[in-house]
Amino acid sequence: MSTSIRFAIILISTALFVSCKGPAFQKTPGGMPYQLFRSKDTQQARVGNYIKLTLTQQINDSVYFTTGNRLPLYIPIAPQSQPYDISELWTLLHVGDSVAATQMMDTFLKRLPAGNLPPEFKKGDRILTYIKVLGIFENDSLKTIDEKKENEAYASREKGEVEKFIGAKLSSIQRTPAGAYVEITEPGNGDFIKKGEYVSVNYTGKTFAGKVFDSNTDSTFKHMEPLRFSVGVGQMIKGFDDAMPFLKKGGKATIYIPSMLGYGAAPPPGGPIKPYDHLLFEVTVLDVQTKAPDPAK
Repeated sequence: MSTSIRFAIILISTALFVSCKGPAFQKTPGGMPYQLFRSKDTQQARVGNYIKLTLTQQINDSVYFTTGNRLPLYIPIAPQSQPYDISELWTLLHVGDSVAATQMMDTFLKRLPAGNLPPEFKKGDRILTYIKVLGIFENDSLKTIDEKKENEAYASREKGEVEKFIGAKLSSIQRTPAGAYVEITEPGNGDFIKKGEYVSVNYTGKTFAGKVFDSNTDSTFKHMEPLRFSVGVGQMIKGFDDAMPFLKKGGKATIYIPSMLGYGAAPPPGGPIKPYDHLLFEVTVLDVQTKAPDPAK
């Protein structure tokens, strides 16, 4: 699959408003039309570098993905690019440059086997991509340092957003080590859940906007069995997992999860969770066992 299609499926983007006036359209060697808005900066991207950028992609006139004012993207520049693809532009760019590129879905349909495109993409569609280059890093180490700073600043921002949503109840709510929030509504009995123990829970998941996106107590979602998993071994999203040691068997709680402890920029495709949605889960602990049962022979 073309990396341009992978961008449209995977990448998150930022709103960048590019006037239809400006530099004339050019074409990449692979035939992709683009406008390059050149900055005054002289630092140019090279193979092996990382480009830090914001990116918006539209299908026709509708925004499909956007980083908005969220976290930027860090893209490694590979030695080879794909024709008719955004990757053809990487080594042309300087810090501060902006790009507006156009791709036609019919061109992809001619190159890809039938059935390889998601249903959002249709014959005749036009993909518009807008990029703003924020930085260029020579190697992975420098990129990682910058990315860590961005993530720390963004985590602080999310903390403020979640606490504002919780409001006056905040003083009676516990914060987990990773940064989720646990509101105990029924304490339960016995010991607190420990890492490695095997739990069975009922749950309902909602966005902060109130949209129910999953539940095992609502037949609408067609899976009424308890959710079973081992705590603290990475089987669940971080915020959900991190909240379990605050609960006991029979306990009930509401867990408030900042997006970066949930699905962050990459929620399940096609679902109601949007990139960077904060989530809450209403949870009841049905059972706690010391370890997961042995697999059936």
